[in-house]
Amino acid sequence: MRTAGHVLLWVGVLLTSFVSVREAASIDWLLYGVTAAVGVAGVVLLRLTAGVGASEADKLRAGIDAMRASLTALRERLTGIEERRQTLDVYEIKDRIDEQLAPELASFADAREAMIPSFGMQGYADVMTRFAGAERMINRAWSASADGYVDEVWICLERASGLLDEARARFTELETPKR
Repeated sequence: MRTAGHVLLWVGVLLTSFVSVREAASIDWLLYGVTAAVGVAGVVLLRLTAGVGASEADKLRAGIDAMRASLTALRERLTGIEERRQTLDVYEIKDRIDEQLAPELASFADAREAMIPSFGMQGYADVMTRFAGAERMINRAWSASADGYVDEVWICLERASGLLDEARARFTELETPKR
């Protein structure tokens, strides 16, 4: 839409200029009015779509904020589970994952598209590769918990912690403006 607005604006300006200098003695006011209206239509279209751009920026900002919050919450909740290592029954861990980690994993994944315009494709890939690895490790821990393999649960959760730390570090690095 914004491109169409720019095209209309410039076509209108150029045609109006051409009409006004085509014959120095007399101007065809009807043609001049039509070409000026094309330019005005372009301005109106640009004004209407300017608000759309602002709302898109707000959506991106909200997505990035949600992702930052999810990464922080995931790390804190994972640490909470790991701190209860001695007291949690192996079969309880899958329930903790479902209650505490799954909603944050979903929240992060739902907002992931905000990274592409904000950080570029390489930044998106850097963060998502680490996040996806952490998610896989959490899913493996869930499966190991369901099967009663206590050592595998903690190995997977430790790996997930490391990958989440890497994802969060890269995310923070990408968020920090370069000087």
